[in-house]
Amino acid sequence: MSIKNEISIKNSIVRNKGFFIGYTLLVILISSLITTAYFHYFVLNQDTEETLVSVSNSEIESSPIKDDKTIIEIFSYGCHYCAINEENIAQLEARMPEGTRFVRLHISSDKTGGLGRFAPMFATLSVMGIESQHRESAYKAVIEDKIELSDNSQLEAWLKANGIDVAEYQRVSQSTEVKDLLTYMKAVTAHYNVEATPSFIVGKKWIALQDRAFPAFSDQLLSLLQHDKALDK
Repeated sequence: MSIKNEISIKNSIVRNKGFFIGYTLLVILISSLITTAYFHYFVLNQDTEETLVSVSNSEIESSPIKDDKTIIEIFSYGCHYCAINEENIAQLEARMPEGTRFVRLHISSDKTGGLGRFAPMFATLSVMGIESQHRESAYKAVIEDKIELSDNSQLEAWLKANGIDVAEYQRVSQSTEVKDLLTYMKAVTAHYNVEATPSFIVGKKWIALQDRAFPAFSDQLLSLLQHDKALDK
């Protein structure tokens, strides 16, 4: 091969690498713009009536939630906005007043599909006491890597990759504690008619969807919890 041909091939490789890097950056930029546009047009521009609802006194009394000093986030491992809000939610947790609690529950129903199909996994990891440390990995597996964690074989591969004992996971998944947690999550989801994630149930009374950016949305949730009062946008 001549020196001229070698130089031509090397230049071609460099151009291809440059194209690949440029294309990757373009995809990331477009994805960021789509996320920003979605937030501004579909979150910030929603009407208050659609994003904040108070339930009746009878519904409060019959609520499966026993502790009225809570903010409960109904989320899903398949929810992109739940994933990107993790840091904001952590900051909200740190601001919770003494005597109150922030609780995460996975959306759940009797349907085999939809965002609720990962509820058994959440319940099992929670009972094992390791859910929080593997939450980011679960988000990534479902949202980015398109791994179907409701499929047993794919779930087991994910468990092994994350250093989780498969036999212990399967044992705990059949426990009374997990079944009780699943029953509770289904009851809360149904009672408050939760269909979108993330949804926040505040003090057993309020159902709030994000209608403003953090930390202003944290202020809204804390005002509802402490003062039973919504803040102006």
